[in-house]
Amino acid sequence: MNRISARTGGLVLAAFGVALSAFHLRTSVVLRDAPTLAVVDGVLPLLLSAMLVLTGVRMARGALVPDQFVGWALAWTAVGAAVLVAAAGWLVSHALTRGPLPVDATLTLLNAATLGALFGTLVGVYDARRRQQQLQVDQLNRINNTLRIATQEIVDADSRSELERRVCERLQQSEPYESAWIGRYDPETDVVRPDEWAGLDDEYYESVVITVEADDEHGQGAGGKAIRSGEIQCSQDVTTDPSMEPWRDLFAEHGVESVAVVPIVDGDDVFGILSLYADRPYVFDEAERQVLTELGETIGHAVRSLAAREQLSRRERELANQNKHLEEFASVVSHDLRNPLNVAQGFVSLELERRDSDHLRRAADALDRMNELIDDILTLARTGRAVSEFDRVDLAAVAADAWATTGTAAATLETEPSLGAVSGDESRIRELFENLFRNAVEHAGDDVTVSVGGLDDADGFYVADDGPGIPESDRESVFEAGYSTNPDGTGFGLNIVRSIADAHGWDVAVTDSDAGGARFEFTGVTAVDGGAAAADTDADADADAAGGDSDCGAAGGADA
Repeated sequence: MNRISARTGGLVLAAFGVALSAFHLRTSVVLRDAPTLAVVDGVLPLLLSAMLVLTGVRMARGALVPDQFVGWALAWTAVGAAVLVAAAGWLVSHALTRGPLPVDATLTLLNAATLGALFGTLVGVYDARRRQQQLQVDQLNRINNTLRIATQEIVDADSRSELERRVCERLQQSEPYESAWIGRYDPETDVVRPDEWAGLDDEYYESVVITVEADDEHGQGAGGKAIRSGEIQCSQDVTTDPSMEPWRDLFAEHGVESVAVVPIVDGDDVFGILSLYADRPYVFDEAERQVLTELGETIGHAVRSLAAREQLSRRERELANQNKHLEEFASVVSHDLRNPLNVAQGFVSLELERRDSDHLRRAADALDRMNELIDDILTLARTGRAVSEFDRVDLAAVAADAWATTGTAAATLETEPSLGAVSGDESRIRELFENLFRNAVEHAGDDVTVSVGGLDDADGFYVADDGPGIPESDRESVFEAGYSTNPDGTGFGLNIVRSIADAHGWDVAVTDSDAGGARFEFTGVTAVDGGAAAADTDADADADAAGGDSDCGAAGGADA
């Protein structure tokens, strides 16, 4: 009975009603000379049989009973008809034994059959709907539980393979799924095979082949359609679905009767398919399909997240390796280069004390230049690492300390009273100010005025000067290592500034100051209340972002 579709069952019921209607119509015609009998034995049964036809038509259109309960409704129809026929037959038998027969025993039995069939049908429809409602409640509870468990497995998985294996195992344990498998999809290939599975023998999954090409018989089933369309595809009865012909023998061998294939997607990207097998037909109704679609999207999001996590982990390993090499390089620069440099400076100084020589003075200047470069390289190695411990830093106080070591008697520092405090590394922020102030003096002159204040439209601060400014075409180049318009500069000043900003997770940009000079704005800065301790922050800036400041116009204009 479970195999009967709504269309087939409805047509059977309608045909039965038509047969009864024809009989009752003939009876009405025969009894036309006896109006009372015609109404009782002809017209009324005719109306009842017509209602039976109408009910069958509506059932065939799927308006009354779902497919899985059509057999149940027809069974009620047969029971109702049989019960009333039996009752009428008992009356006829009683009349045969106790008195004269009714006018027409056949007519009486068919009238009873009509009434009983209609009654049974109505009861069957009611009972089928009640069963459907209970089934939907049970199904909803089961689906929610399955989705909750599968989602938990997605959250706990550390790799894509583990994620796929856990989801398949959980789904297979959930009634009514007989099997679950996941196949990965690569747009560069046309074939999808199971990668992780649960429920059936390994030999079965190893024999499954799904293609993406629509003109291939292995691509015309639910799997190929799901990949091409990005939408869930179902075969409610694989024994009658022509698109499932290539796998029908395999399904029959393992008792598979219905299939759903869920695309694993994130946005427009299809990462693979999740195939679910059930051991009975008509399992995947609308509610089930909606939940499975959401599950496919959830798995897709998790797959992308795991890929991003793996890429980030790989990036972190690369950064750690780069930091290690950077430390080794800094050690070499600090010891292996500094020592012979100091020796050379010492001998040049001794020789200059003995005699004055232009060549020696040039050599001494070159050695001093090398010393400055080594200092800047060591600073870059130290400041390029991401800040891991954040303290409360008073910007005005740190700027004043930095100015004391880099300013000149003729230069002026102006700080806004409301500058406030930020969360960061005080020593590195001081180095940031020192490099900006030093470049301002070098490029805007000894009498430069430098101002430090908070931003009005964002969380952050600025450092500006009244120098010549930086041409717009050079504002990206000034952050490059080694870029400088000052022949005496090392070209690392602004590179260090941006390295420190990146280590804090800040962004730095160059624009014009109100006085026409250069203005450096730092955004993404975490402000800290007056007396509060520095708040924890997630400034996980990439340590390799240390490349890109220059020595031309930190707070002063770069000489073109």
